Amino acid sequence: MPSSPRQRLSAAERRKQALQLWIAGVDLRTIADRVGYADQSAAKKAVDTAVRESIAREQADVDELRRLEVLRLDRLQAAFWPAAIKDKDRKAADVVLRCIAQRSKLTGVEAPRRINIDAQKLGDEILAMLDDEDEAA
Repeated sequence: MPSSPRQRLSAAERRKQALQLWIAGVDLRTIADRVGYADQSAAKKAVDTAVRESIAREQADVDELRRLEVLRLDRLQAAFWPAAIKDKDRKAADVVLRCIAQRSKLTGVEAPRRINIDAQKLGDEILAMLDDEDEAA
């Protein structure tokens, strides 16, 4: 039978309390006793779930902030675009270029390119051989 909103809230609050106790250094047996879990295993599952939920919330916050910043950059770029293009205004062009660069960073366009795994392995093998030669000498 699905849990009610009240039960879900209570479970979420218990997970939050369990996580706070875990962060404070309280052992799992004590957490289970204080928060009302059946045993250490249930307390550990609650703590793990609370951590995953916390990470998901933080990621959602970061994603939302990233979207907001991209919108701000879009608006700023749009304001300076006509002067940069039509009037050949160097300062306006600089603002537009900075907006483009910052947007690229925020959206991951400037993320490192994937390296060829074979090339990486070869490089590691060469470094290992050089280390072996240094040790032999």
